[in-house]
Amino acid sequence: MHGCPLLHPNCPPCHHPQPKNALHRLHPQPCQPAATAPPAPTATPGLKPETYATLGDPNAPITIYEFSDFGCPSCRQYNLFTFPTLREQYIDTGKVYYVYKNYPIVSSNGGLAAQAAECAGEQQGYWAMHAQLFRDPAAWNGDEASAVQVFSEYATALGLDGAVLAQCVSEGRYKADVDSDFEEGLDIGIFGTPTFIINRKLLSGAQSANVFIEVIEGELAGR
Repeated sequence: MHGCPLLHPNCPPCHHPQPKNALHRLHPQPCQPAATAPPAPTATPGLKPETYATLGDPNAPITIYEFSDFGCPSCRQYNLFTFPTLREQYIDTGKVYYVYKNYPIVSSNGGLAAQAAECAGEQQGYWAMHAQLFRDPAAWNGDEASAVQVFSEYATALGLDGAVLAQCVSEGRYKADVDSDFEEGLDIGIFGTPTFIINRKLLSGAQSANVFIEVIEGELAGR
């Protein structure tokens, strides 16, 4: 798995040919490590529904999919500084339906963290755990046993049952779901995090809130 792409002024954007039915790419992709390039994104597929990792009205005029990794620095930047603005202005007001897809390509425990968030969802704590995981990824990026302990402590601090969550993670109850998200991303050619699908438009990297607002307002105006 490749490392998380970081926006860097000295790093030229990568370009890959796309088929005629490809998602429309709004911004150049962030630089990727040297590797065999995966296939370019194809038309927006029927992605599987998520049980817990959604926010907003499913009938909203705009749907945003975020393919992300809890251990990715750029994903953390987006979730700490941009996502709250989008949630307040568009998700909570019924204009955007938001879906988070697990795409753990960075830290060794990124997939485990994704499972912890899903397990928290069983206790109605998905988005609280989601936010907590992004606050300090270094805290859970050790060995697997210590990571599960950190997840359990997070759950307790959030008012959830930490022991129940630890059992859920340890038994891999949501591993297949996380793996399925990852395979969906591969199938549509996503190979950097964070990557967003805004209706049929593809946006790569931890862009500012203003960039998202421009795209969303454009979609709303075009309806």
